[in-house]
Amino acid sequence: MPYSERPVELPLDTEECRTAIWMAAGNISDAAKILKVTSIRLRNFVKKSPYLTAEMAEAHDRIVDIAESNVRDALTDELDPSRRDTMSRFVLTNIGKHRGWGTSASGGVTVKNTAGGTIVVQWADGSTFGNGEAELKEVEGKVIEHDDNAA
Repeated sequence: MPYSERPVELPLDTEECRTAIWMAAGNISDAAKILKVTSIRLRNFVKKSPYLTAEMAEAHDRIVDIAESNVRDALTDELDPSRRDTMSRFVLTNIGKHRGWGTSASGGVTVKNTAGGTIVVQWADGSTFGNGEAELKEVEGKVIEHDDNAA
């Protein structure tokens, strides 16, 4: 007898839930609609089953695989440079963080030396900024001297 909502006393079957999960591409709410149960009921059932938890993880990984294919397609789109540039920006600000890319809207360094004196700029590894020779640089109309050999 068809029903609009699965009776609580009718237990969920693991394979039936697995099928619904795959039909819904890992979306619990959509799988619950297929099974005619609440998403809370299905979610709790899945959490109690290592098998269904693994199936959910695999379904999500497949969705990520599709998204990564779309990213690759956008990055190599020779016909739409705007799409390629937008995706490049997305990749660099999300995946490229470990290489120093970030989401900051503005770059650069602001140094306020109100007390005067020498300012030494160095990298995190301790190496100093520049090429080892004293340099003169113009920053916002002010000339600064840079010397890598300075202590």
